[in-house]
Amino acid sequence: MRILKKIKKIIDVLVDFGVDENLPYLEACKVKLLNVAVWVISVVLVIFLIVNLFEKNYFLAVSDVLLFIFVCIPSLILQYKRKYKTNSFFIVGAFLLYTTLLTILKYDVNRQTEHILPALAILAIFFWDGWKKNLIFMLFPISFFAIRFVVMYQTYGRIEIQTLHLIYFIEFLSVYIISTYFKAAMLNFYDKLQKTIDTKNKLFRIISHDIKNPFSSLLGTSELQLRFAQNEDIEKLKQSSQIIHSSANKIYDLTQSLLDWSSSQAETLETKIENVNITEVIEQIIEFCEISAIPKEIELVFDSKNAVFVNCDAVMTQIAIRNIIMNAIKFSYRNSKIIITQIIANNQFVMTIEDFGVGMEEDNLKNLFDDNYLHASYGTEKEKGTGLGLKISKELIEKQNGRIEAESLLGKGSIFRMFLPK
Repeated sequence: MRILKKIKKIIDVLVDFGVDENLPYLEACKVKLLNVAVWVISVVLVIFLIVNLFEKNYFLAVSDVLLFIFVCIPSLILQYKRKYKTNSFFIVGAFLLYTTLLTILKYDVNRQTEHILPALAILAIFFWDGWKKNLIFMLFPISFFAIRFVVMYQTYGRIEIQTLHLIYFIEFLSVYIISTYFKAAMLNFYDKLQKTIDTKNKLFRIISHDIKNPFSSLLGTSELQLRFAQNEDIEKLKQSSQIIHSSANKIYDLTQSLLDWSSSQAETLETKIENVNITEVIEQIIEFCEISAIPKEIELVFDSKNAVFVNCDAVMTQIAIRNIIMNAIKFSYRNSKIIITQIIANNQFVMTIEDFGVGMEEDNLKNLFDDNYLHASYGTEKEKGTGLGLKISKELIEKQNGRIEAESLLGKGSIFRMFLPK
């Protein structure tokens, strides 16, 4: 068992030779496959060399040595230098040329080197895609049949199509179909796996972002409670205890709903469209956001006289609206207002969230929803923000065929409008 483990370690080292650890998974697989091909062919050449020396076939023995020196070694050097694309073309082209020329110049009936071509043809399937894959693959059967027909002409003085040639053709066709199908299945599995990973990463990002903000406010209130206790201010201590208790319940409910929602998501973020009382949803969100608004003495103003129903994903919409309101609270001044309105216009639900806080510079506004732009900023009371919540909101609303627009003036405040199909 120890010997087998050592052999496995040696094989792993050889397969991983020159492979960049930062390569994407599929690219790394291609590079490792190239290593496998080179090392296997190197071993085969050593075996052929010994056999040819034993049989005193010095021409083929010399050709084996030359192939190793001028193909295998340069290939390993290219691999070490991480010239993977150059190496793939080099190794495939070199073996095709070597096999064709060597076999035509000196055909060995016992060796029949051309029969390695169907196996090597797999490299074309896995290294390339589209027309490159098809073109390079075609070179293998062309070389194979060229060798067979040239040898036939040299031996019998004529060329004729035989049943055996049909079997060879079926062999190449089988290699192409099976390898292509396996590669497509592998790529499909990889895409699904990647989507699942991306979805889980988004879920963790959403959950962590949504829970972090209310906890910050909760910690601030608990800090005040310690001061009240030190000053023996029983009345304020009772009030702060009630706020903490209420906030903790709201955070628990939010955490539970987010975890339930995340567990219902499979490979991708799927929308569950249903008829939702959006007015009631907004009221629940406002009640939750007061955890952060009350300590800053910010009033959340919302006219909820008329109930509005919208076809949307309730959880995704809650997350989006909550992030926008929490963002408005973060950048609003103490003792200010945030005005929230809802209307139906042109068969669309339009929600407006307007604050009178610090506002944004024009450059920041332009890049507000850019996934590649994360700008560290601080709220009116040093609350740290990156704009991640707004990007999450935009993505979740767009999944429901809606959109989010923003306008802002530095020092005046910001207005966010969320549109959803009615």
